[in-house]
Order: sequence, then C-alpha cells, then structure tokens
Amino acid sequence: MADEPTEGQELALWCAALPSLRVTAARTGVLARLERDVARVRDGGSARVPVRKWLHDNESDPQRGWADRLTTGIAGIPGRQTRSVGVGEYSCPLDRCERRAGRDGAGHVPTCAALDTVMRPAT
Repeated sequence: MADEPTEGQELALWCAALPSLRVTAARTGVLARLERDVARVRDGGSARVPVRKWLHDNESDPQRGWADRLTTGIAGIPGRQTRSVGVGEYSCPLDRCERRAGRDGAGHVPTCAALDTVMRPAT
C-alpha cells in the first residue's frame, strides 16, 4: 500500500494541474463546479478532496514521476532539464505546499493557480 500524500503534496498537485483542469472543465461544461472547489482551497480548505475528485477519477493510485513526487502523468528524464529564463526557483506564496517552479520561457514569474497569485522566490 502506498503512503498517503501529505496535504502539501496534494496542494502542489492541485496547483500544477489547475490550468489544464480549467480548460477541460470549460470544454465539458463543469467550470462553475470546478471554480467552487478552487475557491474552497484558496480560502484555506484542504486540497485532498478536490484532487481526488478532479484528478484521480477511476485511479487506484496517483501516478509518480522520477523523483517519487505526485505528478499528473508527465515524467521527466533524469539529468535532462531545460533552463528557464531568469534565475532561481519560486515557491508557494503562503507556504502551504511544496511546489517549486521557475520562470517560463518568456521570463514570467510562475503563478500559483490554487491561490490565484504569483509565487514568491524560494529561500
């Protein structure tokens, strides 16, 4: 039996998957339902239920990447990383999750989709 992910891991997964979830929800007519769950998490609620509801339908176990972190099904290749524009990593603006991200190819600071704000420089 796999270890249960922590709340921080669940929130990081939610944050990373939210942009594509919004696209899919809009296309399938359930965007209002998704946004209600987004608001609950943004207001301090747990991400555990929305992650299971929106990301793990019909899955017995979340997918894992090379680093044994929860992913949305995209695995990286160890040792092959693309450099982002800008320097350093950014982290959760409220220290609620473990997600780390760099600037995108155009140099934009990453956004925390779960909290609807830009991420802060990691320390």
